[in-house]
Amino acid sequence: MCKKVIIGALLGGVVLLLWQFAVRELLGVYDDAFVKLEDPAAVEAVLKENLTGSGMIKIQLPEPGDTDAEAKAMEKLTTGFSLFGAVNLAGRHGFGAMLGVQFALNVLASAVLMFVLLAANPSTLGSRIALVLCFAVFAMLTELIPNWNWGGSSLAYIGRQIGEQIVGWALVGLVFSKVMDKCADCCGGEDDSGSAEPTT
Repeated sequence: MCKKVIIGALLGGVVLLLWQFAVRELLGVYDDAFVKLEDPAAVEAVLKENLTGSGMIKIQLPEPGDTDAEAKAMEKLTTGFSLFGAVNLAGRHGFGAMLGVQFALNVLASAVLMFVLLAANPSTLGSRIALVLCFAVFAMLTELIPNWNWGGSSLAYIGRQIGEQIVGWALVGLVFSKVMDKCADCCGGEDDSGSAEPTT
């Protein structure tokens, strides 16, 4: 199993990274998913004047325990302006480092999912891809859609993320299925201790 997990993790990480790169850099899926600012420099200047450091920013954000402020903030949240996002005042790692970190995360995620797939051992291509997509849907329900619910992320942006996840992990599911089939002869007949499994 260990050999299959390693092979699946590496191949899955590569396939997922290529798909993520294509979505962002070649297909331009997210190009129109962000609000265009009339004067980005002016917005940046106002934010810098009012920020105390880097981190997450939220407007409306009343002081905890101030019931009047909380009520006014909720009213504005439901009827007027609100904002939620990340702010970095001193820069952060560049594109090359981002690719490296993302690849490492893809490999780790693929390793976990490959392990689950091998433990469940579905026999058909369809059932294998379905199991992989179940985990993708789980991530959507617990992370992506809550970002819309609590943070106010646009449905256009969330919809693109959902599409990226579905297609990307479906491709990884195909890779996993091939690994399970192709590696059956070289490492599929051994248990975790390395000894051959009995056959009947």
